[in-house]
Amino acid sequence: MARKLTRVAKRVEAAIDSLEEATAAAGSKVQHGLSDTAAAIGSSSVVERVEKQARTSRKAIAKKITTAKKVGKKQVARATKKVGAATKATEKVAKKQVATVAKKVGVAKKVAKKAARKQVATATKKAGTARKATEKVAKKQVATATKRAGVAKKAAKKRTPNP
Repeated sequence: MARKLTRVAKRVEAAIDSLEEATAAAGSKVQHGLSDTAAAIGSSSVVERVEKQARTSRKAIAKKITTAKKVGKKQVARATKKVGAATKATEKVAKKQVATVAKKVGVAKKVAKKAARKQVATATKKAGTARKATEKVAKKQVATATKRAGVAKKAAKKRTPNP
């Protein structure tokens, strides 16, 4: 239907152009007659019908455009809602993961402190035991040295005559 309208419009244009050329040659009387003819053509039922069809097609196009805009807005709204929900869910998961990691770190700290205390206690015990053992060995060495000194004194007394 649109093709037919454009063809008719082109034919009308061509006719008007040729009439204008003829009018220019004929003079002002013909030009006045042409303007009357153009007015008559403009008010004819064919032109009115063509304009009406053009109006209805414009209205249909406008309706399609508005519905497309509405659909687009709804889709954008849905997408933003989904994005918002996804970000909230991501934040919740991230918070849970951070809390879990913090708990694990706290437990690890406690375990590390206990292990360190145990190691310190064990090292202290070993040091105390080593000190005691060292003291025992030192006492034995002192006792042995004292005995030897006493034995050596006695031996020296026997060797030396009394005056």
